[in-house]
Amino acid sequence: MIGKTALTTLGNGCRVVTSEMPGVESVSLCFDAGTGGRFETSSELGFSHFLEHMLFKGSEKRRGTRAISQPLERRGGSINAFTSVEHTCFHASVPCDAAPLAFDVLGDLFARPLFPPREIERERSVVLEEIKMYHDDDTSFVADLSQAALWPGHPLGRPILGTPESLAAADRDALLAYHGRRYGARGTVVAAAGRVDHARVVALVEPLAARLPDGPAPRAVPASRARLPVRLSFEERETQQVQAVLAFRGVAYGDPRKSALTVLSQILGRGMTSRLFMSLREKRGLVYSVGTEASLFSDTGSFQIFAGIDPARSEKAMALCAEELRRLAREPVGKAELRRAVGAIVGAQRMGGETSGSQMAWILDKVRKLGRVETPAETIARISAVTADDVRALAADLFRPEAMSLSLVVPRGGPASAERLLAAVEL
Repeated sequence: MIGKTALTTLGNGCRVVTSEMPGVESVSLCFDAGTGGRFETSSELGFSHFLEHMLFKGSEKRRGTRAISQPLERRGGSINAFTSVEHTCFHASVPCDAAPLAFDVLGDLFARPLFPPREIERERSVVLEEIKMYHDDDTSFVADLSQAALWPGHPLGRPILGTPESLAAADRDALLAYHGRRYGARGTVVAAAGRVDHARVVALVEPLAARLPDGPAPRAVPASRARLPVRLSFEERETQQVQAVLAFRGVAYGDPRKSALTVLSQILGRGMTSRLFMSLREKRGLVYSVGTEASLFSDTGSFQIFAGIDPARSEKAMALCAEELRRLAREPVGKAELRRAVGAIVGAQRMGGETSGSQMAWILDKVRKLGRVETPAETIARISAVTADDVRALAADLFRPEAMSLSLVVPRGGPASAERLLAAVEL
């Protein structure tokens, strides 16, 4: 399940959380900045992600990418990073005896990046190629299209990678200023799991965290300021499938209905026995892939149904999706189906904490979103308490026409009409 956990808040507001796993040989750790895509202004679009790239281009003690990565890789470790809607995480996994080195490497690049001007120009080209790559991939493109349609005019709807125009403004002065404002101690969480000792981790982090600037944690534009979702958003392309994302505004991480949402998602679109998989793929062969994804943020969330559909039968597929949503909102799920869904979630939860990396991700997520470490046992208890009425009531509240958005990539000149697909999925 999960090891012995501890949480310490340093004097400057930086939080340090650990999970001790004495039976493993690894340590996974991260320095996590409480800033991501939704914290950017319109003139900073893509800066969080660009900064993620640039922190690997040299630090005060290590003057280049090789000097940052090689000391860990030659010990069998790895180092990487990712940018999300609400945070940016720099993480490493190493053998336990290399943990002090990993803390030093991550802490140094996190707190004292160099931003060499030549590397900025080179990496700008790399990110522009990354933008092109995702734009050319229909499934990635329609996902971005869906976010923009679900949150029009709001930072939640903007692409995390930015745009060519916004990245052109990311010069050294702008990146330094952004780092100084957003990578402060009060917004930073350092997490470590594996063969660690909490007091030792705190001692390693304290001098590194002392180098972080003071100031308040970043604040995001509230989700309540977003306009109503755009009903239909689509692009015609030279492609052979309809890529569809049917999206709804969901619940926040602190919402007591989040456990019911997890169960609802499992029943509807998680796994080979889910309703959508059985209806659209197994019984009728309309799709190769179909599923659901729930994203929970600090003050809101989203729920998405995604599918790659045969264009000639896409209206039928979308109508079947709508029917399953209406059925969930209208009829309580049966006892056996509810039991299977809860069992699948609980089983996955139990298996998911067996590595230092998964436990690091768990404690980071809980401290970031709850301010404390919720144990897997607590989560399992909440999931196990979900009733059929809880799922039905949430579905009725979630699947409302005014909260819905349909985003599509459709074959140019093909049989699928975006307007007819919207009509097929009307609730």
